[in-house]
Amino acid sequence: NCIPGAEVKHTEGGLCCVPHGSSSSFPPSGFVGTMMGSLSQGLRRLSLATVSRRPVVTNFSFSAAMRGQALSVSRRQMVATVSAVNVEAAQNSERRQRRSEKERVRNKAKRSAVATRMKKVFKALEAFSDDPPKTEAELEPVETLISEAFQEIDKAWSKGVLHKNTAARRKSRLSRAKNRVLADAGLLANAKSEAVAA
Repeated sequence: NCIPGAEVKHTEGGLCCVPHGSSSSFPPSGFVGTMMGSLSQGLRRLSLATVSRRPVVTNFSFSAAMRGQALSVSRRQMVATVSAVNVEAAQNSERRQRRSEKERVRNKAKRSAVATRMKKVFKALEAFSDDPPKTEAELEPVETLISEAFQEIDKAWSKGVLHKNTAARRKSRLSRAKNRVLADAGLLANAKSEAVAA
């Protein structure tokens, strides 16, 4: 099985029939055989290691599955991974429901407090519909109620319960109700002139 035209040389393993150039360019005797033996032994080890190796997945958490760490697994391991993901997703859903319920109760209480403060102001102003105030000093209790209502509205806006435009609209409604009472009593012009003078 020699290659035609090849130069035949004697080596330690017998005859070597490969085309050789100059003798200086050919590797030392026994080098090719040693390299081939090492190569075949390495391939044998690699094949045995590939057959005996099994995918090991140590983390079946939801975050690991999302990062792609549990991609090469067996069917049983895949079922376990999917079950773990479903359980954790269900727990997150229940946690979110509990949190939403707490926020709903808190927001309802804040809105109720704002409505209560506004009703107190309107009720105090209705008392002046039959008997208009003679001076602005008679409206000082109403001014206190309006200030408390403004504080409650601002607090609800800062907590995110009311939109800023809604908060501004509620405060404007209270101010317009007070100015209407002052206008009916003829005190609105005096109040404006005093404010400009101040």
